[in-house]
Amino acid sequence: MQTKRSFRWVWSSIAASGCGTLAHMGLMQLKAALHLLPQFDPSSALLDTLLPLLDVTHLQAPLWLLSQFNGAFIIGLLFGHFFHRLPGRSGLAKGFLLGLAAWAMLGIALFPAIGLGPFGLSLGLGAGPALFSLAMIEAYSLVLGVVYAALQGPPREN
Repeated sequence: MQTKRSFRWVWSSIAASGCGTLAHMGLMQLKAALHLLPQFDPSSALLDTLLPLLDVTHLQAPLWLLSQFNGAFIIGLLFGHFFHRLPGRSGLAKGFLLGLAAWAMLGIALFPAIGLGPFGLSLGLGAGPALFSLAMIEAYSLVLGVVYAALQGPPREN
């Protein structure tokens, strides 16, 4: 019983991050359908930066799968592993704080590294990229936190 319980967080992390990814992808589909900020495409900018560094001529899977694997799998597992140590009393609060931290790192480090400038300001679109990237990350992290907490259930007393 102890072994089964100790790895429950792994399966909860994978399922919750899959749900978070679906929420993120839904928001991105809505963005495309409504033609919101068409010049702001951080996934393409990331791939344009990484492709010259990687030999992907033999890669059969869509390249966006790389970013989904990173977000959905690795971040989800890290979230599940550290869930009980994160600030906040609920999965919603923990997910929200994760989203804020990830948004800050994205805007300060990743966006400048892929040519978008801090928080996407180099695109000349005002606060749009910064606000949309916040919504994009929070869509993932809020769903991740809520679903993970629901799958874990209430804390068990020993």
